[in-house]
Amino acid sequence: MISVLVPTRGRPGLLRQALSSLERQTFPHFEAVVVDDGEGEGLEAVASLGDLRFRAFPNPGRGQVEARQKALELAQGEVVLFLDDDDLLLDPAYLYRVWRVLSREEAVVYGEGVLLLPEGEVPFRPGPIGEQLLRDNRLLASGTALRKKTLLDLGGLDPGMGDYWDWDLWLRAYRAGLPFRYLQGRNLGVRVHGANQSYGVRLEERAFYLERLRAKHGLSPLVLKDHLSLALEDLNVAGS
Repeated sequence: MISVLVPTRGRPGLLRQALSSLERQTFPHFEAVVVDDGEGEGLEAVASLGDLRFRAFPNPGRGQVEARQKALELAQGEVVLFLDDDDLLLDPAYLYRVWRVLSREEAVVYGEGVLLLPEGEVPFRPGPIGEQLLRDNRLLASGTALRKKTLLDLGGLDPGMGDYWDWDLWLRAYRAGLPFRYLQGRNLGVRVHGANQSYGVRLEERAFYLERLRAKHGLSPLVLKDHLSLALEDLNVAGS
């Protein structure tokens, strides 16, 4: 079974859309573990859907990393997949494709997709993972999956990494020698809006966590970027 870990805070409408994208999946053996980091709107949204595969809990700690940690503790599946509460699984076969890989081998599975902006969408294609992971985080957290045991063996999630909890995990997996399996196609829809853009929003706080990540992993100086800026860089290269 796949456990989809969904932290949420104050976005019940978007959460319902994210969970509805799970209901359209052709792979039936999954659960969604929703942990509400807000005032309980997420708990009410899950209850309103009436799907027994969706379980919702309040966050006993603080913050979205702690919410994901709680979801991980509660996950009953052999595989865990991250999904932010405002993102979507667009390919109805995506969970099946993830399971097909992780039922056979220990790996990190990640996908490509589109960034959803108010004015349209921008393709996001991470490409194969290699040493560029030491410079840029090109993986979308939503849609990335690995076995639960693998994640725990890597040390779980580090709340001290703040916004870069995901990049920290990918770096640990990369240096542990785990293969990264890339699923191509219009798999994921990742919303880009004022509440989640990394560049120019909460700049000082994000820079603090980026430096903490750099020091932890002994990386060269890093430039603060978000997935939109990376996608636009790729479009500029392709068009030149």
